[in-house]
Amino acid sequence: MVTLPVFMLFSCDSFLDIEPQQSVSNEVVYDTHEGVTNALNGAYEVIAGPELYAGSSIFHSDLVGNTNDMLWAGTFVGYRNMNQKNMDPNAPTITNKWITAYDAINIANNVLDNLDIVNENQKNRVEGEARFIRGIMYFELVRFYALPFVDGQTNNHDGVPLVLTPTEGISEEDDVSRSSVADVYEQIIEDLTEAKQLLADYPTPLSNGGRASSAGAAGFLARAYMATENWSEAAIQADFVIGLMGGTDALNPIPRLAFNNDDYTSEDVFMIRQNAVSNAGQSNDGIATFFASLNGLGRGDVNISDFHIERYEEDDQRATITDDDEISTIADVNTMFYIGIGTNPDQLMTSKWGKHDANIPVIRLAEMILTRAEANYRAGAATGAAPVDDINVIRNRAGIQEWDNLDLDMIWEERFRELCFEGHLLHDLKRFRKSATPVSGTFAGEEIMWDDGRLVLPIPQREIDTNPNLVQNQAYQ
Repeated sequence: MVTLPVFMLFSCDSFLDIEPQQSVSNEVVYDTHEGVTNALNGAYEVIAGPELYAGSSIFHSDLVGNTNDMLWAGTFVGYRNMNQKNMDPNAPTITNKWITAYDAINIANNVLDNLDIVNENQKNRVEGEARFIRGIMYFELVRFYALPFVDGQTNNHDGVPLVLTPTEGISEEDDVSRSSVADVYEQIIEDLTEAKQLLADYPTPLSNGGRASSAGAAGFLARAYMATENWSEAAIQADFVIGLMGGTDALNPIPRLAFNNDDYTSEDVFMIRQNAVSNAGQSNDGIATFFASLNGLGRGDVNISDFHIERYEEDDQRATITDDDEISTIADVNTMFYIGIGTNPDQLMTSKWGKHDANIPVIRLAEMILTRAEANYRAGAATGAAPVDDINVIRNRAGIQEWDNLDLDMIWEERFRELCFEGHLLHDLKRFRKSATPVSGTFAGEEIMWDDGRLVLPIPQREIDTNPNLVQNQAYQ
């Protein structure tokens, strides 16, 4: 059984302004075109919550993959355990990510099950968005709760339960076993491929009001192909995104401009839209809560280490620091780091997450350029551009010297510097066959390799307890 909370019904043109109205049965929710599309709006609100793209998808990856680039200074035990690679299957944050992802999947399944009710002129868009949401949620689940896919192996190890039809209530029929990692990725790629095609009339986020687009689906496809080590196809998808977004010239002119924005930038392939009313929170939820230390915002829980700063070259704009106790909000900071002035002051903080109601970039154009470079390098190809040329696009924007040649370690470092604290670390660490070494806790000083079960989240204990067909990850048995 995958236990699913009752979701709320929403109605609006943009998921920025979604307000809950009532909880009703599936029969009532999906009996009209408006009911189906309102439910789809609700799915966007689910994925925009703090359990997913407005919080823990970023936070969990960076904590579990961290060695000593950032220091956890907070009081939440679950997050501390992630940093120490000693996670508890009963931790609420681990459970909430699972529940919320399956909630979004169930909404998507209901929408797909009721497409015959949808107006013909909107059917492609509705189906494309539902498949997009289901695909990215399964991608979220399998890469956190299962050991990684490895090319050349059977990949028949446990992934997550594949539920592709609506689920109502709790019954023995809902006791779903874990599908293999290979099968889960096959479903992810099928859904996102269909979404990319169905959303062809909505090539970019702006063309679909900030919702799923052909570029967004291709961006997640590029991620999925990278995770399954299909380098050639990853390069093709990344190149497709880059073309739709306007090419490498569409990058923001300086790195800092990609963050803390109230509107779209030319770099946003897929983002979570927030405003003062609709956001993930600023007390104990939302990514800025943990990463910021400003006037009235942030717990100051995540401090950046001196070791991290040492990973940048001299004059790299991505390593600039504001040290000024007169700052108040993130608008006063025009560098990539600052010395905090709020809760837990005088610590080095990243300025990527400094505004609780700002839009949250999930996929940036810079990521797609780096992905195309890496995928082409691994494939021995030059789809769209030579790998070194793509890397130099990123380095040029950072204001540092171009490279004449390239190797995988150089790509790893450049990707790390550009995408740090954006939720990529754990997944990149596994793909590059790196390791993480906790600096405190039970496993302090132990090098934990990329395929170690301690770098995988446990299946929530409440799911194990209620579903006899679910098997716990080996590291937590």
